Amino acid sequence: DRMQKELHEMQPLLKEARENAEVMMEDLSVRKVRVNEIRQSVSVTAAEAQEHQQVAAGLQADAQKDLDEAMPQLESALKALDSLNKNDIGEIRGYTTAPKAVDKTMQAVLIILKEPKLDWEYARGVLGDTNFIKRLKEYDKDNIPAQVITKLQKFLNDPEFTPEKVASGGSAACRSLCMWVKAIGLYYHVSRAVAPKKEALAQAQAKLDEMNATLADAQDKLQSVEQELAGLQERYDHTVAEKDSLETKIELSSKRLQAASTLTTSLADEVVRWDALLLEMEKDVVTLPGNVFVASACLAYLGAFTAPYRVAAVSR
Repeated sequence: DRMQKELHEMQPLLKEARENAEVMMEDLSVRKVRVNEIRQSVSVTAAEAQEHQQVAAGLQADAQKDLDEAMPQLESALKALDSLNKNDIGEIRGYTTAPKAVDKTMQAVLIILKEPKLDWEYARGVLGDTNFIKRLKEYDKDNIPAQVITKLQKFLNDPEFTPEKVASGGSAACRSLCMWVKAIGLYYHVSRAVAPKKEALAQAQAKLDEMNATLADAQDKLQSVEQELAGLQERYDHTVAEKDSLETKIELSSKRLQAASTLTTSLADEVVRWDALLLEMEKDVVTLPGNVFVASACLAYLGAFTAPYRVAAVSR
């Protein structure tokens, strides 16, 4: 009865577990399809982002290659400016009438600095500024007006306007200033050629940033739905485990009930035999004293006689 009661109580639990497992399996299947769709979308977006990354890297490398042509000369010019000291500037400024090479160099410098005058007296005043070298070093080379280069071009095209010839024809200190002027002119032309590439790079980088943001959002969403799917899978596995456990218990209980029923049927047949045996034993109880007496007498008095005699004596 106890096993039958337990079996009866487990049946509704098993039914509920099976129903829950079926519902969760359907939900799990739908969610798996959705997760796979999101995963494929993320994969496509990642591939596109990688492609744009390669494009941006190529544009950046191309622009940098052009800039690398001008930067060494500019860096050399800035390094040359570092070698100038007050005595060097004083030597240039000390000319009452500047040599042609010196005057030409200072005119080019004044043009780049966008000074209003180019005559020597004004140039001497500019050289007297304690921040003169600092102005050259910190010059905004990325925002040079086109009209400045237009005015400067005749010096840049002048075959006599080279650091070596300026140094030999005027002042060794002017060599550094000439290097700076030439470097600024080269940087302007190179940066102007690079400008469209920089613009294309900026656009590609903006597109890449947008795609990376989209990719990050998609990856976050994928991670969220994967976590939800993992949680649902864990609950489903737990439900299936409970269902399997109940099925095992029910099967075991059913087998035990079957075995108990078989045993009960078998014992029912034995009851008849046991009843008959009991009646025989009750009859034997009546004759038991006499039988014991006879057996004792045989043991006590007939032991010395032969077997045939003992048999004949007992039968009488």
